[in-house]
Amino acid sequence: MKGSGIDPGNFFLASAWLLSCYGLVAGSLSAKLNKPAYFISSSRSVLASAICTLISLGFLARAFLSHDYRYAYVWQTSNNDMPDLYLLSAIWGGMDGSLLLWTAIMGVFAAIVSIRPVGLPLETKMWLVPMISLSNWFFQTVVLFLTNPFRFIPIDQIPVDGNGMNPLLQNPSMLIHPPMLYLGFTGFMVPSAFCLAALCSGHLGDAWTRVTRRWTLVAWSFLTAGIILGGNWAYIELGWGGFWAWDPVENASFMPWLTGTAFLHSVMVQQRRGMLKLWNISLAVMTYLLAVFGTFLTRSGIVQSVHAFAETDVGWVFLAYIVVLGVLATMLIGLRWNSLASESRLESYFSREAVFLFNNILLFSICFTTFWGTLFPFISEALTGQKSVVGPPFFNQVTAPMFTALLFFMGVGPLVSWRRASSAALKKTFSRSLIFGSILFFTGIFVDSTRPFAALFFGVSGFVSATLLSELYRSVRASGSLKKTIQKRHRRLGGLVVHLGVVVMAVAIATSTIYKTEKDLSLAVGESVIIGQYSLNLKGISPYTGPNYQAIRAEVQVSSDYGQKVLTTLLPERRLYSRSGETTTEVALKMSLKEDLYLAFAGVDRDSGSVERLSLKVFINPLQVWLWFGGLVTLLGALLLLIPGTSVSLANSSSVDEEDYVQHAELKRANG
Repeated sequence: MKGSGIDPGNFFLASAWLLSCYGLVAGSLSAKLNKPAYFISSSRSVLASAICTLISLGFLARAFLSHDYRYAYVWQTSNNDMPDLYLLSAIWGGMDGSLLLWTAIMGVFAAIVSIRPVGLPLETKMWLVPMISLSNWFFQTVVLFLTNPFRFIPIDQIPVDGNGMNPLLQNPSMLIHPPMLYLGFTGFMVPSAFCLAALCSGHLGDAWTRVTRRWTLVAWSFLTAGIILGGNWAYIELGWGGFWAWDPVENASFMPWLTGTAFLHSVMVQQRRGMLKLWNISLAVMTYLLAVFGTFLTRSGIVQSVHAFAETDVGWVFLAYIVVLGVLATMLIGLRWNSLASESRLESYFSREAVFLFNNILLFSICFTTFWGTLFPFISEALTGQKSVVGPPFFNQVTAPMFTALLFFMGVGPLVSWRRASSAALKKTFSRSLIFGSILFFTGIFVDSTRPFAALFFGVSGFVSATLLSELYRSVRASGSLKKTIQKRHRRLGGLVVHLGVVVMAVAIATSTIYKTEKDLSLAVGESVIIGQYSLNLKGISPYTGPNYQAIRAEVQVSSDYGQKVLTTLLPERRLYSRSGETTTEVALKMSLKEDLYLAFAGVDRDSGSVERLSLKVFINPLQVWLWFGGLVTLLGALLLLIPGTSVSLANSSSVDEEDYVQHAELKRANG
């Protein structure tokens, strides 16, 4: 009967939970008692649990697409007039569905790892299953018992229409932005599980780091894509002319990105030199805990954010999980303390391991600053009773010098040899790039002496860009063609491309932030105004009806040369969503390689003569499009890094890895 009986989505969710319970118990017994049969069955239970969770998610999707308002969650986050694409994004448009999506993605990653835990000692493999089952079990427990999206509305109260999703989330970016973030967040569970399994088994050599680094790169790539898409969503949906406001939930995704980046670099030092073992284990666990910390922030209500869910009573559960996992990791580190000693020492500050160490210190310092600034309002309220808000000026002022130094080391690190770099090699590698960067710095001082730090930043960016581009050119020339470079030295090429993409993003962020033009306008139909190189003429204001909203749209003609040449017509609008009664601002953009012209509809008023006047916020953001382009370049580099590796043969030498090739090339260049 409708509204009664066993719900299929709930049934498969409960089945997944029971299977994770079995995987946790049987996996622990297999590792503790050395029972291979238990290990095989527990691994299969992880796969079966993932399948059940995916089926449960599928039933939730069917409920949305069929407007099944028996479910309270479907009623809360959708309505009859929503387009089908937004019905799909409504699955993760609220807390209940977003946690089910998180759990399903985590289950898939866990299944892949449990089925093929290649490259690990048997004892570590056995401990891996209970570690990933623990994470699965926790999130499935939360979804099944605390945030279940399959809760029914009483049969006599089932509505004929839903409440509708938050209008701010009815944006194409929301179709892929949250899934990308969740792929990143849950992906970091895998390195943490490998790390804890290695600690439990006592096999703390390079095996777990080699497998883990690849998984970390996968998670890092997804999280990078999610953060960029989130910035793009904020840019086109919120109408404030920016893309990053150091919002608490933005920071929650940024912090694991920072520690994940640190791990990707420092684990290379361990693999190459046997150093930083304790630091790498700490980073692997910390990155996953920071990812879970983000779910705590968005669901606890302790911070106010446009990205956060409404205040709930489940935040403490995530905090408890973070504490338990942190205590477990700390105890295991204490148990294996003697096995975590470094096998070698830092021989020179002019070496790749030294650069990576400085890189890690800066990344961790930025992460700590972000963490402190995010929680400071909560801490100040707890201590003084008054909430003191830390805004973007604090973050920008404190982190800008660290980001600039990080950018410098990012350009130096890939080209400095291990152990010790000779002065001749350093001079040969960096002299021309330093000259180019210095020219940019002094040019910046000459053009605008009021912004010396901006000149320094662009000088450093020029140095790094020149270094990376020259090394890219040398790599391609040495291989004979770009195709051969990708085939033989794709890891080297991928690392350089990732760093180059980050430089492009950094320059775009700095330029669009420092040199932004912002102006508030009030125009009547037929009036024009000059801003920058553009002439804006209001042609009309008209209402229209969308799929599930009413809107007022302005028609603004954009011209150059003081109105002589028409460039385009922009259509900013203000929408009123009929079901929820909420309004949104839909911006209009004219994008170019040089700058973005950004119009945000602020409202319509009548002056004393009863003439309608459009209130408009106008921004000119230089080099803005390069932020999105730089993100694509970064992700392209990450894809190159994920291609399976091959050895590189040198003339008159045996087959060696790419790092040996790089060091050989540096010595060759130093000797002319």
